[in-house]
Amino acid sequence: MNTQGHGMVCLPQPSPALAGQLEAFRPGGFAPPAALVCEARTILPAYTRALSPLPAPELTRRVEEFAEMLNAGVVNPLPGVALHLRCVALVTACAAVPALAWSEASVRQALVAFTFFPSAAQLVALLETQCGVVRATQGRLRLMVAEADRRMARAQAQELRWAQWEQRHAQHPVYNPVDNVDCMQNQT
Repeated sequence: MNTQGHGMVCLPQPSPALAGQLEAFRPGGFAPPAALVCEARTILPAYTRALSPLPAPELTRRVEEFAEMLNAGVVNPLPGVALHLRCVALVTACAAVPALAWSEASVRQALVAFTFFPSAAQLVALLETQCGVVRATQGRLRLMVAEADRRMARAQAQELRWAQWEQRHAQHPVYNPVDNVDCMQNQT
């Protein structure tokens, strides 16, 4: 298979500190260090791109290459017209399969896994399993970034409320009887 375009997706790996934080991350818990949130924001777009589907022309080309290789390795190779029809069905079935799944490793795994030419559902299932760990990592990264955004929004809202409160009450000092009593006792 060709490795141009969306080919072999090279994902940035989280640092050991971020990987550990992602493994233990629970929304609503303690806030992760700002440096880890910054790293998560930096690598999240690459994970999102890798999990997005291929454009239709690229997908068609990939499916045809994949099917030709798979057809050469199965017991019941399909003749030309049947292979073409199967490719059309596979393009439709694989429309939502992430770009990450279309790799040399997927071809090797398919050649080992299938003795006979697989159905579209079997091929989609095999390709989707290639994305499991990346989907989990992307989900945790999204949670961490969203939680950090919520924390920042809450802090900004609290600052705004304090500023508004101070504006309203700056003209009218708060009466504190304890301070007034202490002040009176000290004057005598």
